[in-house]
Amino acid sequence: MIYAIGEALIDFVPQPNGDFSPQVGGAPLNVAAAVARLGGQSSLITQLGADAFGGQIVRAAQAAGVDTAHIRRTDAAKTGLAFVTLQPDGERSFSFYRDPSADMLYAPEQLSVQPRAGDWLHFCSVSLLPSPMREAHAEAIQRFREAGGHISFDLNIRLPLWADPNECRAAVWDFLPSAHLVKVSDDELPFVSERGELSDLFVGDVQHVLYTKGRHGAEWHTHAGKLAEVPAFPVQAVDATGAGDAFTGAVLRQWQELGSAEPDAETAAGMLRRAAAVGALTTLKRGALAALPDESQLQGFLAKEQP
Repeated sequence: MIYAIGEALIDFVPQPNGDFSPQVGGAPLNVAAAVARLGGQSSLITQLGADAFGGQIVRAAQAAGVDTAHIRRTDAAKTGLAFVTLQPDGERSFSFYRDPSADMLYAPEQLSVQPRAGDWLHFCSVSLLPSPMREAHAEAIQRFREAGGHISFDLNIRLPLWADPNECRAAVWDFLPSAHLVKVSDDELPFVSERGELSDLFVGDVQHVLYTKGRHGAEWHTHAGKLAEVPAFPVQAVDATGAGDAFTGAVLRQWQELGSAEPDAETAAGMLRRAAAVGALTTLKRGALAALPDESQLQGFLAKEQP
């Protein structure tokens, strides 16, 4: 099972007529949904408000095939919101309304998951703000490590959420050594590493780093250096929201099939190519969850497209 812990929220995505459309999102949910849409088993660990938006998120997660047994509801805060601003190339910026949101109040004592050897736990830095949810992350990571599970960390830096960028950087470095797999973008690397070197990220348990470069493709690195690299698929992006999450979900889904095996260069290249295709497909529609492809759509795309 692949568990994702952290925020689930409503993205208000701009439409061509200038209106905003509420779309279900949040990086951990996007990753879990990408796994499920591709035929894998995934579960979301979060907390939502006892409001209409919370109900919308639960229904969307279930429709995507994500297990919702570990989603809590609360009256103490509302479900988080994010307003997305799109650029002509499909890239985006975010304005968040979550101070605090229901997910931030999720506490360690609410954790009910009992991981097994081989299970994955995925998380991002958005939920590492000082809050009960950050403490829940630490507890969940410890449980998975003790059970023989694997930890995946997508840095997913969102500086507007932080009062001080240095606090964000410190939080990343606090949690980075506990991860086995790390995903970082070319925009994020200079922020977390003063030297801008991927080798700086190989601390603690980190064994694999996925390095995404937008239209310039993606790389897979290990302690020994670059294991694999693939170009990007040339698509006309409409909305890049969730593309990185879809990429990560596709990698985790394929690793779920590998079991405990470590990918060699050929396997890693194949995994990157499929993940890049999933990410590209996700940019062709507005909204994150609604744009995620299933296995049939992925196969159709790969059959006719060459990166």
